Amino acid sequence: MRVSRRHVVLSAAALAGCQTTGAAASDPLAGLSPTRPRLLTTPAEVATLETRLASHAAGQRWRVALLGEADRLLTLPPQPYTLEPRRPVLLPTSREILRRVEALGTAWLLTRKAEYAERLGREIDNAAGFESWNPSHFLDVGEMAAAVALALDWCHDGLPPAVREKAEVALIENALRPAVEGFERRAFWTRVTHNWALVCAGGITLAALAVAERAPALARDLLPKCIETARRAFASYGPDGAWDEGGSYWDYATQYAVMLAAGLTTALGQDFGLTDAPGFQQTALFRLHIEGPAGRAFNFGDGGEAIRHTPALMWLARRFNQPVAAWIAARQPASHGLGLIWFQAPGPGPAAEPLDQRFRHAEVAMLRGRWDDRAAPFIAFKAGDNAANHSHLDLGAFVLDAGGERFGVDLGPDDYALPGFFDPRRRYSYYRTGTAGQNTLLVAGENQPPAAKTRITGFRSTPNFAAALADLSPAYPRLRRMARAIALVDRRVIVIGDEWDGDAPVRWTMHTRADITVDGTRAVLTQGGVRLNARLVGPPGAVFTVESAAQSPPENPNTGIRRLVIHLGTPGPVRLVVGFALEVMADAPLVAVDRPLAAWTGG
Repeated sequence: MRVSRRHVVLSAAALAGCQTTGAAASDPLAGLSPTRPRLLTTPAEVATLETRLASHAAGQRWRVALLGEADRLLTLPPQPYTLEPRRPVLLPTSREILRRVEALGTAWLLTRKAEYAERLGREIDNAAGFESWNPSHFLDVGEMAAAVALALDWCHDGLPPAVREKAEVALIENALRPAVEGFERRAFWTRVTHNWALVCAGGITLAALAVAERAPALARDLLPKCIETARRAFASYGPDGAWDEGGSYWDYATQYAVMLAAGLTTALGQDFGLTDAPGFQQTALFRLHIEGPAGRAFNFGDGGEAIRHTPALMWLARRFNQPVAAWIAARQPASHGLGLIWFQAPGPGPAAEPLDQRFRHAEVAMLRGRWDDRAAPFIAFKAGDNAANHSHLDLGAFVLDAGGERFGVDLGPDDYALPGFFDPRRRYSYYRTGTAGQNTLLVAGENQPPAAKTRITGFRSTPNFAAALADLSPAYPRLRRMARAIALVDRRVIVIGDEWDGDAPVRWTMHTRADITVDGTRAVLTQGGVRLNARLVGPPGAVFTVESAAQSPPENPNTGIRRLVIHLGTPGPVRLVVGFALEVMADAPLVAVDRPLAAWTGG
């Protein structure tokens, strides 16, 4: 494809809210740094790297682990072109190459040992020789572009000229030109406001900055477009830092949001106001609060319980003078590279942060007993938008921790290669994505509407009582009214309350890995040597039952998962209240919730 060499200026939208010089306003490359590295770090920052790492035990630990991984990579061949087993997706290859580039490139910046540069050169020479980077799934291009751009920039003076030239040509032909075509035809990734926009725009931005001298017209064309695409996605962090795709995709999106902003800053001297977007300054706190005391995430949507390492937290800590962000990152045993590049000594931890938090837009709330006790109780639930990217039909769903165990489990996603997994006409026929597979109410056996959107309408946090309330009525059209509240009484008793009015049958569900024994209105859940007591406070006549969550192939069989269930067919209005505590519950702690749900939050 021929690309016009006419001068392209930054649009008003791309420059909104930022300060630029006259030259930068007319030429996005006006401030381009002539020295390398200029992507995500600078020579001055590299000069302080050893000192920063030596300043804290986490930095010292990361340095040892990083160099050990780089040494291991010296013995491996370059990553071959490998698609996912049952999807035409190159992401496993792109991600492995990026991981290797981070490790080998950071080892080179730390030590300047020729063997790291030589091995990195073989890696990107191989990647540059791929026939394409799979532009039909443009995430693959974004991640591969980031990997090759960082290798070219960080190790520029350690690579043979032939390898540099081959990498530059590959970035132009396999990333920049397909990106131009994508913008011309308004491809999916250019229009969305979720992770795709940040990954694709981030990777293309790094590629454009890496080869700006060789392809200035392409860089001038693409940089403003990538900035505008990213700006729309940065707005999704508003108003307070939450990410409605869930914690796993927060990690993915935020890593590339930071790579994009950091690359612009180190190469051009500014990020064009991207990180001034409302909510972005608080987004590390969203990551803090979605982690339960025992280190498991509130994994709504297509997310997993495992806590992912987000090196971007180190950059956020510096950008916003937020030591707790560095504290979150420093608890990880190792970092592949960017965590070291951006390392700073962590702060003292979250002791000064509220125990309870509500986030808008994603409409999630978390309540916890303590910050410094992995056995502390924790409950998190969501309202939000069923139409958000990667959502399940899960309005009202919760997770529940006590005694260091995750008792109330969100099952997470199923296999992305299942037929129609991302087709709205079929996606919610699968157990793990439909309402039946969530810790919420199932009414008349039907899924919640895929377009349903709900809000947290009340929130209260005091030393001895915390609660959050959501109006879930739009999620249940067969009911005249539906509300759910969660509460934490005396920082030790977890309570879930539901109120509805209607005649349809209702099933209350909590998925769990625990062994369960039930006795009418009481149940005992046992897991990892911990006993959790459940008590059904009302309505009269309701009892606990236990059911299987097993599913048939090709769906995940949900091995080891059971459902603690309450079935109700009583005509409304109904108030259903369930309490959980490590001790056998007496009546006293439940007095605070023996009232309408609206009163729990002061409504």
